[in-house]
Amino acid sequence: MTLIPSSSLSFLKSEWRFLLFGGLMAFWSSLGQTFFISLFSREIREALDLSHGDFGSYYALATIASAFTLLWLGKLADSIPVKRLSLLTLSCLCLASLFFATVSSLVALVIGIYFLRLWGQGMMSHVWQTAIARRYVKARGRGLALAGLGMTCAESIGPAIIVALLAFLEWRLIWVIMAAIAFVSLAPFLSPLTKRTDGQDGAGVTGTSQQIKEAESPAFTRADMFADPAFWMAIIWLVFVPSFTVTGLLFHQIYFAESKGISLLVWSANYGFYAAAALAGSLLSGLLVDKFTAHKVVSFAQLPVIGFSLALWLADGPVMLALFFMLFGLCSGMPNTALNALLAERYGTSFLGAIRSVTLPINVGASAAAPILMGLMIDQGASLGALMALLGIAGIISSGGAFLAFNLGVAGMPKRGTHA
Repeated sequence: MTLIPSSSLSFLKSEWRFLLFGGLMAFWSSLGQTFFISLFSREIREALDLSHGDFGSYYALATIASAFTLLWLGKLADSIPVKRLSLLTLSCLCLASLFFATVSSLVALVIGIYFLRLWGQGMMSHVWQTAIARRYVKARGRGLALAGLGMTCAESIGPAIIVALLAFLEWRLIWVIMAAIAFVSLAPFLSPLTKRTDGQDGAGVTGTSQQIKEAESPAFTRADMFADPAFWMAIIWLVFVPSFTVTGLLFHQIYFAESKGISLLVWSANYGFYAAAALAGSLLSGLLVDKFTAHKVVSFAQLPVIGFSLALWLADGPVMLALFFMLFGLCSGMPNTALNALLAERYGTSFLGAIRSVTLPINVGASAAAPILMGLMIDQGASLGALMALLGIAGIISSGGAFLAFNLGVAGMPKRGTHA
């Protein structure tokens, strides 16, 4: 029995070019993602004589600055065609990676992290997620899930590759190599990969007049979203909590491995379980969204946050460690697919770039808060149980708020105001 149903296989066969575009954008966004940067934390801390808390604080400062920048930069997805915006974003990310290879002071470190986070975690992710959500309606969940496997692939093979390269290459050289590979593997192919097909039933900057007309109902603005009770009750936490928990664990993964007495090599090897679970979770989330709507699915997609917190706290031996990585993978694969589909489903796609430019700073802000808060807790001697309790409670808040708002209908539906 195949993991992907026949309908999804047909979708993949007909739309593989645009899905590959999304997958490659997701994959190379890893250059600005916490899991990738954190793999160099020991070398960076040693080079600049920083503690866990110090590095987390500077990381948070740069990340918060990038979050505020995304408020206006993210709106470009509503006016610039996908190919042009993708090339701009990729080019800037590769230049940021080259700059990061030269970091030798605290000021340069903050600037380097700022640009990596802005163009990597921020814009690379924003561009492909907005494009996929716009161009597909009936298969939106599957499109987001399949393209999102690029990030799953990066998270599963990246740590082991980087750990291996660090054994015989200087860390700065690795950043140069990665930047070169990223540009060469994607930039020359953007034109054919982003070309529209007959199977893309959604609108976009280059959509047909009929597609754009259909996408305008619903068509909510950022002001409409702020007036929606569900935004404050649930959506903020759906954005914040997965980013906070996943980033906190990835950023301090070396500490967690050491606290469990596990070598980094063994820890990294378990990312195979993570990858398999993230793949299954992402596809399951996409299929459920297309069948039942994101409104009904999104609260359940947050439950793995609670599960992996308990699993890591209780982990004792290879079986529990594997269980942790599988639940961790589900947390990475399920929430993002459901959430991105929810935003398009609830507010429409006409102003999706502007709407997502609000959620991006929340996401990035959460990824800034996690390293500094957990880093300070580690520096103050907080137990593993206390750290996992923090993450587990956050998961309960996000799941509970979404269940009340969407499954029980407490928040109601948004109301359209003026588009001024």
